[in-house]
Amino acid sequence: MSQLGWDHLTREDKAAILKGIEDGVAYGGPYHVEFHPQDRCNVDCFFCSTASLRGKDEIPMPRFEEILGELKAMGTRAIRLSGGGEPLFHRKIHDFLRAIQASGLPIENLTTNGVLLRSEVAELLVGTCEQVTFSLNTADETTYAAMMQTNERNFQRVIDNLRGLVAAKRRRGARNPHVKLQFLVWKENFRQIPEMYRLGCEAGADSILFNGLAFLPPEKMMSEAETEEMMGLYEEVLRLDEYRRIDVVNSFEQDISERVTRIGVKLGEERKAIPAVRRIGRLVARKDFSLGEKIAHAHKRRERDRVLAANAGLDTHCLIGWHSMLVRPTGLVAPCCLIQGAELGNIYRQSIREIWHGEPYNRFRAELSRIMRARMSWKHDPETDKTITPLCGPKGNCPIGTFYYYPDTRFVRDFDARVRSLTP
Repeated sequence: MSQLGWDHLTREDKAAILKGIEDGVAYGGPYHVEFHPQDRCNVDCFFCSTASLRGKDEIPMPRFEEILGELKAMGTRAIRLSGGGEPLFHRKIHDFLRAIQASGLPIENLTTNGVLLRSEVAELLVGTCEQVTFSLNTADETTYAAMMQTNERNFQRVIDNLRGLVAAKRRRGARNPHVKLQFLVWKENFRQIPEMYRLGCEAGADSILFNGLAFLPPEKMMSEAETEEMMGLYEEVLRLDEYRRIDVVNSFEQDISERVTRIGVKLGEERKAIPAVRRIGRLVARKDFSLGEKIAHAHKRRERDRVLAANAGLDTHCLIGWHSMLVRPTGLVAPCCLIQGAELGNIYRQSIREIWHGEPYNRFRAELSRIMRARMSWKHDPETDKTITPLCGPKGNCPIGTFYYYPDTRFVRDFDARVRSLTP
C-alpha cells in the first residue's frame, strides 16, 4: 500500500498536524497531494468505481507547473499520481514527469494499469518515483480481457512493461521504484490465486497485493462455499510465502479480515511446532528467496509485531484533512479518493493556499474533529456533515483511514493523547 508520503514528514510537520487537530485548522501542509492527471482511460474495466466521473479533462502543463511551485512553497513533502482515468494517458505525460523531476518532489506512488509504462516512462520513473503499483488484476489473457474490457494483447504488454521497469531499475543500480503487482480477486478468477502468486514472483514484482472488487451486484458476489474455497487457496500461497512478497490479502466485496487472521495464527502455530534447528535449516535451504530477502523478511516480521504491541489500545482516526488533498483534472479539489466528488475548492479559480486554508476545508476538518470527540458513539448526520460519509467514522471500515501513519508508533501515541484530551 501507498504510505501517502508519511515517511517524508518531519517531527515539526507532525507537531503541526496535532496542534491543528486540537484547534480545528491547518498550521502546515498539505504535506501530500494526490493528482489525477487526466480523466480518460485506455481500458474499460467493468468494475471501475470512477467511470461516472470520467470526461476529457486533463491538467494543463502551465497550471501544473505553477501548482508544483505552490506546493514547494507550502512545504508539501510528496505527491501521488493516480486517477479516475489512467494517469499515464495524459497527452504530455513525459513533460508531466519531467516537471515533477525538476521540482524535486518525490512521487511516493504511481498507480497504473501498466499498458503505457514503456521504456521512456520507466526511465523517468527510476530515481523519481518511490513505488509503482501495477493493476494487472488477474492471471491470464482471457480473464484480463473480460475484466478490463480490452484487447487480450494488453495483458502481455503489462507483464513486459513491469519487467522492463525492474530491468531499468537494476541497470541504474536504483532501489526505487518498489514494484507492486495488484490482483483483484472475485467470483470469476479466485481459483487463479496460486497462478497469480507465481506470476508475480516470476515477473519480478517486489510485492503482491490481493484485493477484491466493490459494489458488485448480488449475482456477481461470491457464495459462502466459494469464499471458503478462496480462503483455502490464500492459505496455500501464504504458507509458501509467509508474507515475504505478499503485502495484503483483503477484499472490498466482503470482510475477510478475521479469516485472514485465523490463517496467520494457524500458520504461526505450525511454524512454532517445528524444532528450531529444522526451521532454520529449511529457511537456509529455500532457493526462491535470496539471503537479503530472508533477512529483510525477518526484520519485517519483528517490526510488524513491535507496531502491533506498541499501538494496542490506542485511538486512531482519519486525519486526512490535516495531511493530504486530491486534485482532479476538472480542477476540483477533494479530501481523498473515496469522497472525490466532494468539492473543497478548484485549482483553476484559487491557489492551493486559498483552498487549503479556506472555509470548506476548515468545515471538513470540523466534521473529522466531531468524529474524534464522539469516538464510537459518532453517527453520521446528513444535515451537518457536508463532506464526510458514514465510511469516515470509527465503524466505517475505510480502507485508507489510518494505515499510512499507523506504523509511526510515536505519532500514534501522541495522537491518542491529543484525541483523548478533546472535550466531547
